[in-house]
Amino acid sequence: MAIDNTCLVIGDINIDFNIKTSYYPPEGGETHAEESVFRLGGSGCSTALILQKLGVQTSLAANLGDDLFAQFALDHIRPTGLDASLVKKNSAHQTGFFMILVTGEAQRTMFGNRGANAVPIPLELVRTGVDQAQHIHFSGYNLLGDDQAQAMMTVIRYAYENGKTISLDPGTHTCKAVPDRVINTLPYLDCFLPNSAEAQLLSGHAKEDAQIAFLLRKGCKSVVLKRGECGSRFTTTSQDIQSPAISLDGHTIQDTTGAGDSFNAGFLFGMLTNATSATALTIGNAAGFLMITAAGGPLDFLNRKNLIRDINQLIK
Repeated sequence: MAIDNTCLVIGDINIDFNIKTSYYPPEGGETHAEESVFRLGGSGCSTALILQKLGVQTSLAANLGDDLFAQFALDHIRPTGLDASLVKKNSAHQTGFFMILVTGEAQRTMFGNRGANAVPIPLELVRTGVDQAQHIHFSGYNLLGDDQAQAMMTVIRYAYENGKTISLDPGTHTCKAVPDRVINTLPYLDCFLPNSAEAQLLSGHAKEDAQIAFLLRKGCKSVVLKRGECGSRFTTTSQDIQSPAISLDGHTIQDTTGAGDSFNAGFLFGMLTNATSATALTIGNAAGFLMITAAGGPLDFLNRKNLIRDINQLIK
């Protein structure tokens, strides 16, 4: 039986090596790292950790290798209270690893190896988690491999047939590599959470209204568009709500890594706690803003003593 206000995230876990430098070097060149840090990452993992931090009972289904990075990940996940019983180790693959170069105006360039994240998560492994959760959130990176995409679609259909609410963050690389697979998920989704670049890639339209209209025609109940410095937008066939981005003097953007994942968690928190769509957008914007202005990135963000209070103060 599903428990109210609970979420299962089916996604990815990475170890991120973040390097901050003043400029991007030419091929064969070099640059001095002003800051560098290993930290826990992955779209699914980040969204799950933040949802748990916000007080939503959350579980994560994902794959790790059987290596030192896997232990690093679990050592960071377990103390948060996030249910990691569906996180599995796979000795045949290494833990996902990304190098993220942050340059100039806090823009990021990513080099990644998905590792164990590319292993399919079959229905029999996550059925209990799906049954017990009210909401299921998917990372679109699960659609990249043929076997993985087939397994993910089986889980999506099972969740849909059993009355779960479902959301998906597609991921830019997925939208470029396998756009048809992303579009095929849309009839099952209550919330589709692309950013502006992803909406354009999937729809082929340059104008935002045309992008959203295309996605709604393909079957999703709502499009929740992440618009960067322009804020966010929630659209259904009967509603169209926009929420401006948050900007405060004295708060400098440090690193845009994780902004979309943080927005996802904030928006889903609002949805699962029965907030209005407008309020859910605002909470998402606030969560994203706090992430990108955290001096220490995700670690500082997740170490906040009372994230809900900080978001509420920011909104007010």
